[in-house]
Amino acid sequence: MKPPRTILFGLLILANLVWSGSFVATSIATRQMSPTFLTMTRMFVGGVVLFPFVLIAFRRNRAAFSRSALTKSALLGLIGFTFPVTLETIGIHASTAALGAVSIALEPLFTVLVAALFLQQTLSGKRKFAMALAAIGAYVVAGCPRPGVQGYALGDALLLLAVLCYACYNAMSSRLTDDLPASAAMSIMLLTGFLGCVPLWLLSGGAWPHRLSPGPLLALVFLALLATAGAYLIWLFVLQDQDIARAAITLYLQPIFGVLLSILILKTHPTLYFYIGAFMILVALYLGRHKEVVQSKQSIDVSSR
Repeated sequence: MKPPRTILFGLLILANLVWSGSFVATSIATRQMSPTFLTMTRMFVGGVVLFPFVLIAFRRNRAAFSRSALTKSALLGLIGFTFPVTLETIGIHASTAALGAVSIALEPLFTVLVAALFLQQTLSGKRKFAMALAAIGAYVVAGCPRPGVQGYALGDALLLLAVLCYACYNAMSSRLTDDLPASAAMSIMLLTGFLGCVPLWLLSGGAWPHRLSPGPLLALVFLALLATAGAYLIWLFVLQDQDIARAAITLYLQPIFGVLLSILILKTHPTLYFYIGAFMILVALYLGRHKEVVQSKQSIDVSSR
């Protein structure tokens, strides 16, 4: 029996709310720990938490754990986690949390572009318009920031590279669950991502936080348990029954949630840009709410931070 659509949509909102909080949490956590250490810890804890699913899947079907399946999961772990999460973490540290939310909001748009180039993925004109409108709305929500202003050029560039990595991962992971259960594959990818982060952490100096105040510690726990392990489980569960293109457009809620969390936590004040951009995103969600038949050689599996 499939869960009601309202429950699935509510779970999508919850996952995006958690992911939107990761931008503020990253800014807080990197006050007392290096970006590479934070990324490495997130991958390790998330992979360990999900590892019981690997054991369960292995007991049920050992043949599924072929060299090809494990290799694909490992490569996707590097492409989808090690590189983009590291770039994202360093980028947010060098830029701003608000711009980070905007850059990640471009992920669905980038994913469609990558899929169109390599997988011949096509969307209806209405869905394309909705995604473009939401992308513009996300930019407006952040106050129409200009890349490179106030010394943030490096952070902006790294965030865009992270989005490109996420988009490539989304397009190439379309058949991720053909061989392994999604939860087991996710654990393998996170642990592979952790291993890929180790040399990056060592090359950056191998800094280890000697003291963590409550704020950065709670931010680390949030990022590892909720934003990495918990939200991904929710997303994978929803994708089993939800139209993927319809689910992907909900990622544009993250800029709205990100600003709202900044208001609550950092005591910022919303501007007119926020209300205009939020309205555009909500209109885009309304336009993209209907399930549509997408013609392609492969379907897209969209995942986020």
